[in-house]
Amino acid sequence: MSDHVHIVEVGPRDGLQNEKTPLSVADRIAFVEAGRGLPVVLLHGLGGSHDDWRLQLHEFAAHYRVIVPDLRGFGASERREPFTIQQHARDVIALLAALRIGRAHVVGLSMGGAIAIEMALGAPERVGALVLANTAPGFTLTNWQRRRMAWLRVLVAAVLGVQAVARISGRGFFPRRGQGPLRRRLIRRASGTSRWVYLASLRSLTRWNAGSRLRSIAAPVLVLGAEFDLTTSAEKRRWAARIPRSQFVEIPGSRHHSELDAPERFNREVLSFLKGQIID
Repeated sequence: MSDHVHIVEVGPRDGLQNEKTPLSVADRIAFVEAGRGLPVVLLHGLGGSHDDWRLQLHEFAAHYRVIVPDLRGFGASERREPFTIQQHARDVIALLAALRIGRAHVVGLSMGGAIAIEMALGAPERVGALVLANTAPGFTLTNWQRRRMAWLRVLVAAVLGVQAVARISGRGFFPRRGQGPLRRRLIRRASGTSRWVYLASLRSLTRWNAGSRLRSIAAPVLVLGAEFDLTTSAEKRRWAARIPRSQFVEIPGSRHHSELDAPERFNREVLSFLKGQIID
């Protein structure tokens, strides 16, 4: 993505004075921005960056003001602990405040979906509608298969680096013939990801769980699930049913990165959902 990357400093002056853990005034968040109108924030997953949304930015910007941050520790943003879901949520809220945006629709993929959930629970006045794509309300390791997958990631990242994780993940995320460019871009992106940031983020992610709080989400929610995601559509339907104003849509044939391997369907579902949502 060739769009200009902006850097903004966020801190307690940006409306987070009442937070239990305020931001340092030195924290810098990078983002790209395009379009005009109602604000929509796109949040990437673990190890990602704003570049993950390159197939959405300009299409969405034809209808909305689109803000796409690099989450703390990734892309061009500050590499400063903590890398928890709660801290990421505070960062995004502070970014909105720094941009003088009171309320925004939030689209989150994978870990970005967890951050969107945390924003909706912790600062509902800042969130319009939510789109939660290929995510879950908790990443706690509840069975041996998920524990095995997490420990494999930790081992590979610790010993061989984040690029090695990307090589393995890329074959699972983009297995089809013709998807080589997507795999190679995933690996190149990983070259800029710090090993310790990745491991700290993964550790924090596996300790976060909002499953018991889903009924408190007041915002309208679209849950998107790829047919071949890391968790099943049946699982997503079950937890989505606990959110009062939610709907679930499956994206056939897609895997974890639906925004990249099925962008036309992904964009259509998101824009169709957001079209009917109003920000007060």
